[in-house]
Amino acid sequence: MDAAPLIGRAEAMAVVRSAVTRAGAGRGGVLLVVGEAGVGKSRLLTEAARLAREDRVEVLCGRATESGGAYRPLIEALLRGGADDLDPATVPAPYGAALGRLLPGWATGGATATEPSVDPVLVLGEAVVRVLDALVGGPCLIVLEDLHWADADTLAMLEYLAERLRDRPVLVAASARDDEPGSAAVDRLTGSPGVHTVTLARLSAAELAALAAQRATDRLRGDQLAALVTRADGLPLLAEELVDEAVRTAGLPPPSGSPAPSVPRTMTALVRRRLGRLDPVAHRCLRAAAVAGTEPDWELLPTVVGRPEDVVLDAARAAADAHLLHEDAGRLRWRHALMREAVLAGLLPPERASLARRAAEALLARGRAEDVTRAAELLAQGDDRDRAATIFLRLARQDRATGALRRAEQLLDQAARTGAVPAEVAIERVAVLTAVGRIGDALDAGVEALPSATGELHAELCLRLARTAVAARRWRDAEAYVDRAGRPDDPRSLLLAADAAFGAGDVERAGPLAAAAVTRAERCGGPAVLCEALDVAGRVARLHSPPAARAAFSRAVQVAEEHRLVPQLVTALLGLGTVELLEGEVSAALPRARELAAAAGLLGLASAADVILLDSIVVEQGPRAVEASARLLLDRGTRLHMPEVQAASAFGVALARAASGDPAGMEAALARLPLSAAWPDADPLVAGVRALPLLLAHDLAAANAVLDAGLTRLVGHRVAAPLHQFGLWALLRTAVDDRGAAARDVLRELPAVLRPANRGALRYADAIAAGRRGRPDEALALFALGEADLAGVPWLHRLLRLLVLEAAVTDGWGDPVPLLRRDLGEHERAGEHQLARTCRDLLKRAGAPTRRGRGTSPVPGALRAAGVTSREMDVLTLVSSGLTNAEIAARLYLSPRTVETHVASLLAKLGAADRGQLRSRVAALTPQRGSLP
Repeated sequence: MDAAPLIGRAEAMAVVRSAVTRAGAGRGGVLLVVGEAGVGKSRLLTEAARLAREDRVEVLCGRATESGGAYRPLIEALLRGGADDLDPATVPAPYGAALGRLLPGWATGGATATEPSVDPVLVLGEAVVRVLDALVGGPCLIVLEDLHWADADTLAMLEYLAERLRDRPVLVAASARDDEPGSAAVDRLTGSPGVHTVTLARLSAAELAALAAQRATDRLRGDQLAALVTRADGLPLLAEELVDEAVRTAGLPPPSGSPAPSVPRTMTALVRRRLGRLDPVAHRCLRAAAVAGTEPDWELLPTVVGRPEDVVLDAARAAADAHLLHEDAGRLRWRHALMREAVLAGLLPPERASLARRAAEALLARGRAEDVTRAAELLAQGDDRDRAATIFLRLARQDRATGALRRAEQLLDQAARTGAVPAEVAIERVAVLTAVGRIGDALDAGVEALPSATGELHAELCLRLARTAVAARRWRDAEAYVDRAGRPDDPRSLLLAADAAFGAGDVERAGPLAAAAVTRAERCGGPAVLCEALDVAGRVARLHSPPAARAAFSRAVQVAEEHRLVPQLVTALLGLGTVELLEGEVSAALPRARELAAAAGLLGLASAADVILLDSIVVEQGPRAVEASARLLLDRGTRLHMPEVQAASAFGVALARAASGDPAGMEAALARLPLSAAWPDADPLVAGVRALPLLLAHDLAAANAVLDAGLTRLVGHRVAAPLHQFGLWALLRTAVDDRGAAARDVLRELPAVLRPANRGALRYADAIAAGRRGRPDEALALFALGEADLAGVPWLHRLLRLLVLEAAVTDGWGDPVPLLRRDLGEHERAGEHQLARTCRDLLKRAGAPTRRGRGTSPVPGALRAAGVTSREMDVLTLVSSGLTNAEIAARLYLSPRTVETHVASLLAKLGAADRGQLRSRVAALTPQRGSLP
């Protein structure tokens, strides 16, 4: 019989209709329908699918099942939609690789461990968005049922999609029971921003009477219908089942027995009546099917009940005839989950345990990977706790390796509930919690389990805690756990101690420890541990000997390539790339690292390469060249919750805005720094951003004060990144105050001086000092050395050279005029008008002024189209920098009245009411350069 029309759901249907319509218009999201079993959730989703199809919206369907595995409902929906038939090239590499965890046809065959720097759920969420774009290419409805059985990773992905789909034409409509044990996960989803929740209550007596009457179609008397309505107690499913039963039997026997608390009394009575029509063999088959899982497994049941297949199939037919089962999408399933639960409720505990053990053995004997989780659960129900815990633990390790971290945590919870192998469970729990970024919880879980761990398990747990403490930058705790492990010859003990010493800045101790870790790993550590040891050794060597660091990272590359260890290979290439930048400000390894990481779906490592490359672009092409790239990276870091990537890219955007004369935009970008990004490099980077506008305006004293405040806190941190601001700091100090010698001495002792950009800036500073002491030949020799060091970073080279050329003009050494003229042309071609003005001022001071004529500033296309002339562009640039008319007149050798005329013309041409609006219009019309590498 067809399902009865929806009655009593007008408000819910209005919400569904609105959500489907909004999705068709490009504003999707997640709609969650919750309520108790039998209240009509599936019926509402069926109506949503009907409405979508009427609007020609693609509909994909999936269903969660008990022990269904990570992402099961989403996988089913995507596979039904044909995602496995798509060409993986239609999705960008990082996301295509991640989809291999979901879709069999997308697997690359190369196993990659989960990446603690980025949440795999978020990467997969992005991948799902992109595969939907390729698969559907338009409005889409994804129907996911029974999410109360979904794993935690699926729920976490839906939380992410709820926000991500708000500006896309995709609606996820899902159902979940709120009376299911463990529905706290669903509670989390209902409280998530972006998830619209519809809660279905039971129908009123009048609504249920109308539904029953329509279902009965005049085949039952009024008193019979009234009795049915009373017994259905507001649940439409029960009303439908009771009407069908009454029509078929022309009677309604009274209920008997005591139902389980989670199953309505009427449903229990109804199922018992229907079971009563089956023979004992069919009854046993149905009980075994109920124990085995949420969907009857007709291939498995002959083994469980010890009967031939034809006997089991006869039982299935009898159960279908009794309306306990029905055909659904080509499979014979329970008519409703409550019916299965009613069957389970009729079993005695020993019966259930015995059937659970038999079903578990049959599942394991069948040898299918998808059966193992359910087998472990059945073993736990059958009181075989050791085997259950061991299986749960193995599955958790597998899920951690493939990125299903939240499901791994659920499996560990199940293992812990058995009470078996507690130390092994704790070791794996520390690893999983660390991978999802819950560092504090990871440490707490490990510390709690330490007293119960003995022998090798105790040592392993301590080493795992030490690794987590390193991730948390708790260096002393890491060393304490290594000591507590009591395994001084284990290469992991040595490399973790080295990593902790390095993080704490104790380089003298970190070096020998790292070398010992490499030696020990070569003997007994395995290739992955050897790569880790070489990475630590390389990072230590990079502080004093780039050739030694290159050797360590190159060897790690070789070992990782030999053993096909993709994450270790990418990490080694990143290290090698930083050495290449130290040696020559250019790297071939970094683009390769980014490419490999993207192909393997390691977005955290790919983004780390992008962050390093941003700085290379800044020093080579200038800050404005990185803005587009940095904004894309900032969006990725924010969306995927990668705080350090978010921070570094926010700095890039802020630097670009600072160079563009947009202080408000600069501060807005700095405001996007995540609070968790409080590492030592943060202060100098912020200082470098805020000092740049002052430096470009040639307010050297103010720029020096800002930069000095940021850098002073960092100079004692020996393992800080070799930021190019170190050299600028020493050069500025030398140029503007009497503390230059101290700054130069400090920089000479820092590892940052190994970088050509900083070494060149230091030599420039030494040249200024020599010129001031009246040693022109020494100044020229030092200047030449600085020129050679800075040749690979053109933009930074020109910026720093202005400072030393000014000193040459002031102190009277060398011949600065030809270089000033050459740099003037470069600044003008690059649109760097403030630096060009400084060049002109210096040429004037040197007795070689440039002719201003009718203006020399290039006019961007959008401003040229508005009629702005080159001379007006000269004025506009200075207005954008905040100068007054009098100051502009002095800079351009014009009268104040002429400047007033130009400003008035600009206000009219650009439709601005005042100078503030004029600056805003310029920022909006000035093109930004750069694209994500």
